[in-house]
Amino acid sequence: MTVSSNPLSSIDFGRTTLSQALYKALVTITDNAVPDAITPALLYAALERPPEAHLGDYALPCFRMAKDLKRKPPEIAAALASALPEANPEWIEKVDTVGAFLNITLRPAALAKTLVPSLRQGEYFSRLKAVDRPRVMIEYSQPNTHKAFHVGHMRNVALGDALGRVYEACGYPVVMANYIGDEGAHIAKCLWYIHKTKQKAPTERRGEWLGEMYSQATIALEDAPADQLPALNAEVSQVLRSIESKQGPVYEEWKETREWSLADFNEIYNWIGARFDHCFYESEVSEESQRIVDDYLKAGVFAPSDGAIGLDLKEEKLGFVIVRKSDGNTTYATKDLALARVKYRQFQIKKSIYVVASEQNLHFKQVFRTLEKMGFSEAKDCFHLSYGMVTLPDGKMSSRKGNVIKFRDLRERMEQELDKNLDKYRGEWSEAEINDIRRKLAVGAIRYGMICSDPAKDIVFDLPDWLSFEGNTGPYLMYTYARTRSILRKAQEQSFTPDHAHLELLQGPEEREMLRYLNDLNSVIQQTLDQNKLSLLCHHVYNTCKVYNRFLANVQVLKAESNEARSARLALLDALSRALKYSLELLGIEPPERM
Repeated sequence: MTVSSNPLSSIDFGRTTLSQALYKALVTITDNAVPDAITPALLYAALERPPEAHLGDYALPCFRMAKDLKRKPPEIAAALASALPEANPEWIEKVDTVGAFLNITLRPAALAKTLVPSLRQGEYFSRLKAVDRPRVMIEYSQPNTHKAFHVGHMRNVALGDALGRVYEACGYPVVMANYIGDEGAHIAKCLWYIHKTKQKAPTERRGEWLGEMYSQATIALEDAPADQLPALNAEVSQVLRSIESKQGPVYEEWKETREWSLADFNEIYNWIGARFDHCFYESEVSEESQRIVDDYLKAGVFAPSDGAIGLDLKEEKLGFVIVRKSDGNTTYATKDLALARVKYRQFQIKKSIYVVASEQNLHFKQVFRTLEKMGFSEAKDCFHLSYGMVTLPDGKMSSRKGNVIKFRDLRERMEQELDKNLDKYRGEWSEAEINDIRRKLAVGAIRYGMICSDPAKDIVFDLPDWLSFEGNTGPYLMYTYARTRSILRKAQEQSFTPDHAHLELLQGPEEREMLRYLNDLNSVIQQTLDQNKLSLLCHHVYNTCKVYNRFLANVQVLKAESNEARSARLALLDALSRALKYSLELLGIEPPERM
């Protein structure tokens, strides 16, 4: 029987080789009668890490095969344990069974000789780049003009930008998109308040000032006496109508103040290194929203209901989706439907990912189902990356309470905190290098802190904790990388060079564990993409750094017991530094070469 190829063979080395060897062993123990349901790809996916390192490099639970093989799981494990070493003696060092689990230890020499050169030459990192991937659009950030951009918005930016990097690493053509809310009642409230209270705009930080005006407008309306509120709301509505008329002094003021917010957004994106290939604006889809209602009302997809127009999804427990209100205005859902049609027509998007907070979970279920009802086949490949809130140690952020951390305040506080560590290098390093390292550390700290947790969970923004050089933080990962580069520079200064001639010497427990983590990197990247869950990659990088720092604490590199061992360990360190840099760049983090 011919062994079928593994469609995941481009991901890594040891696991791929192992899944193919396991399949060969199955051929042996079933007399060439392996059921069609059991493939190398299935075996690859079933492999997992044992709970403790001494148990082996990989474990195969044999429960899933019991039904197809018509044998008890422990019997399958025992039979594979006998056949596996013969299926691939070069790679298999040891096989043990614990009940229904097959624990497998690879030969580190075989892994090192294959893996280390591939990492150092960069070939490893290109193995995920499959061809003919569908075009993906990742829509993220989506700030509102005339509102303050604060620390909570950073979670969206960090998630969206890093996810786009992962998709591109796996060969997907990616369009990074922003959808900016530049019209609506919040803007009318802001401009109304400015005129009502005769406010004068400052010459600097005008985007933030608009956010303050919006917050004060909201408070003023909430605190207004009940008998005055109808008149005040009428004034706000008049401002909104003036903007929507696209003419007159209020409309001109909207255009000018809109630019203030956009300038602030661009400054923030440049600082954090976020990329956008295209920006959509809410003001641009208003007319398209009305057209899409008319088009699908005629097509019979939408129907009138109590003066409104929409789609009844109550049987699917998604309620009635209103696309045009009784006053003739469209809704947020309508605009997302119109925007989706633009995406499909203009950009030929096949997969669309929306990075939006969890408050919009129902909204996107409704939008995606409505797109399906409208006949868009692309709707099945729409995905809402939902994420939890960012809170402060003392509770939820609130503009009314005044405990929102605005972007510029955040950046200044981070830089001041980092200067406590960097001031000692002034005079030794140039001011330009110190400023560059400070920015990289600040960006890395905020990016990593925003994505290292499960996106579904709320997170607490604690500035001192996130800037710490110890624990699961961005600075800790960047410091580990810089420490590695420092060792390699010292080696070069002493004319010590990495070499592949004696990689079989990488036999110690710390070296073996490092090889295993490095080997699993591509598999973790693939899992991150499959689940749209960046915390998986974050945890892998953090655990890799912990393993590496244990290695440095217990193993000599520059003072190794022999020239051959030193050269092999330097090659391993160089491979690890390249893997760390690649991983961090996928997360949007640019590590300094020295710290």
